[in-house]
Amino acid sequence: MPNYQLLCIFKNLPKSELMMGIKAAATCILDHNGVIKSFENLGLRRLPIRLMGNDAQIYREGHYIFINFMSGTTKIYEVMAALKRESDILRRVISNDDKVSEKPECHCDKYGYFVTDIVDYTKPLTVWNKKIIDPLYKTRL
Repeated sequence: MPNYQLLCIFKNLPKSELMMGIKAAATCILDHNGVIKSFENLGLRRLPIRLMGNDAQIYREGHYIFINFMSGTTKIYEVMAALKRESDILRRVISNDDKVSEKPECHCDKYGYFVTDIVDYTKPLTVWNKKIIDPLYKTRL
């Protein structure tokens, strides 16, 4: 299952109502067979633009909450539809969490061992004055 990151911007609510809103967002993910990995609260911040809530009121501040979770690719649309029905959420954005699912590039076939950098640091310092060209992509480093 791919990793996803959900950013929810909640209304400026008291702490008890904010916790109920976060619990409702987490329940939406869990109801659609998602696995929650972590929560991150960025706190109350001023919004870059004015946002209108479901109650037709304009909001200038909101609580930013990140939820990292894993879910099936077909379930994301259902999660977004369920989150749109939540009245306390002003904005919601789901994106792939590339940092977690990204694999480092491996040049094992050519060098025979795991290398993340193509530059050989064991060469003498005089070699650094010349142009270093990547042998795989034929571009200058």
